[in-house]
Amino acid sequence: MSTIQARPTAGRVRLTVDEFAQMLDAGLFEGRHVQLLDGELYEVTKNPPHNFAVSALADALRSLLPRDEYSIREEKSIEPWPYWWPEPDIVIVRGPQRRYADHHPGAGDLALVIEVSDTSEQDWTKKLIGYAAAGFSVYWILDLNLRRLEIHGDPGPSGYMVEEIVPEGQSFELVIDDRSFGRIAVSEFLPNAVQSD
Repeated sequence: MSTIQARPTAGRVRLTVDEFAQMLDAGLFEGRHVQLLDGELYEVTKNPPHNFAVSALADALRSLLPRDEYSIREEKSIEPWPYWWPEPDIVIVRGPQRRYADHHPGAGDLALVIEVSDTSEQDWTKKLIGYAAAGFSVYWILDLNLRRLEIHGDPGPSGYMVEEIVPEGQSFELVIDDRSFGRIAVSEFLPNAVQSD
């Protein structure tokens, strides 16, 4: 009499940073923007409103911050950590660009992490928790759909404790490392609103 062996139950495969790096090196995602978030792969889609907002916000930040103290990096890798290798839309790093010529900036280098979002729920779920757990002190989400900026601070293992919402039509004070660098109007980096007939 033969016995039937039960098959092991299938589950998700959680990728490590090393496995993801091997996939990148092999060219599996050539021409695509793929990020590793908590062991899962996500493709980032970019459209003209998203690209405008990233560029406009980066320009506004550059106009206020001293170049010898802070650098703005757009859509560049940051130092990966276990199961995470994101590519935030914008980061403000401490020091000049040349400081990062031979390595990615890590958590201690990041003064501010920013995501511009119109379709990605990961900005409010995985990234909100993951960035806080990694120790990123301040995290902004520019919400193109609700046309507002969310400012998150005071990171902890389950997310950020402080949230300030700045709607279109209002301005906010740019504070980095407890220093004020001036005010920015949210409307300055929002794409034109879609007009309905």
